Amino acid sequence: MAASLLLSWTAAQATGLQSGAVSDEPIWTDKPVRIDRKAQGYERVKVERKIPPLTLKPTTRVTVFDSSSFQEGGRLYVLADAVAVNPKRLCRGDDRHIAACGQQARLFLKRLITNRPLACREHFRAGHAVFVSCRVGDADLAESLVAKGAAWAATPRLAAVQQRAMAAKAGIWIDMECRTNGRCPPQERR
Repeated sequence: MAASLLLSWTAAQATGLQSGAVSDEPIWTDKPVRIDRKAQGYERVKVERKIPPLTLKPTTRVTVFDSSSFQEGGRLYVLADAVAVNPKRLCRGDDRHIAACGQQARLFLKRLITNRPLACREHFRAGHAVFVSCRVGDADLAESLVAKGAAWAATPRLAAVQQRAMAAKAGIWIDMECRTNGRCPPQERR
């Protein structure tokens, strides 16, 4: 017993704790106390606000407007990293074959999100539109769209993915005009 007391006293001295009378004053109070922040001598620690991911579960009733925006639960969600293809866009291949690439891009987004949980991160809101980055399982939604040629890159992080899709002539990139410009310009009325 004496050895344990001597050991604890030695450990206290080694760590710099001062010995002295133990106070019976409570460290914490169970009553509210008003604190004047200007007179407070404690360091204020900035707390990083963690925003939980937004989880969406689009059903078969999801409304997909184009290849980067959809409406679910009364809100309009727009993918921040992908630029949509006009759903009325027609693309002409090198063999002069015409494809409804805008409609195909819209349907590709609908197939990707229907009845699958989306883990989204909200960037900002503008009215009832929410700009988001989403993942379907392990895949980034905007990256999948750009890789398939169903959208073009809105941010530099997807530029290499877009270059690979252009080289493979995937989706909208079958059109020579789109490949030349790096995006699909609005079509002229005929």
